[in-house]
Amino acid sequence: MALDSPLQGLVDKAVIRDLMARYARGMDRPDFDLIAFSFTPDAYASYGGGGIRWEAQGRDNIVDKLRPGISRTDSSTHFMGDQEIQINGDTADVETYAIIHILYTVEGAQYQSMRGIHYEDKMVRHDGGWQVQHRVVHSDWRRGIRMDTSVPGIDQVPVPE
Repeated sequence: MALDSPLQGLVDKAVIRDLMARYARGMDRPDFDLIAFSFTPDAYASYGGGGIRWEAQGRDNIVDKLRPGISRTDSSTHFMGDQEIQINGDTADVETYAIIHILYTVEGAQYQSMRGIHYEDKMVRHDGGWQVQHRVVHSDWRRGIRMDTSVPGIDQVPVPE
């Protein structure tokens, strides 16, 4: 059963939002298969910011470029935020804002990097879903701090009786 146009647009937007959430989960876990699923086989990507800039053509090459950076982190959390989606039949222009928290260790000291970025994506309907065919990632801001291990954790807060 075919959906009417406004309803199909809502379904497509929900699928695109889910795709971006799965991509973020893949980046944070790390799950390279989940990341790869986000891209078409012939996708192009350009990632920039934080002193790192690279581009790659093809899903496998994109994942190979992401792998070293992800593997160097202790953990990360992507918060996917505002999103603008313009659907044009079987293509979509998608802009997604995100805040990323990354923990990493250098010479025994742990640091946290916080970044504001936005993804500028061209997506296509592919195999019944949506995938990224062209991605440019922009770094909007970045802040890094050394973690203060002297601050007590929540487990040290007394429980009221």
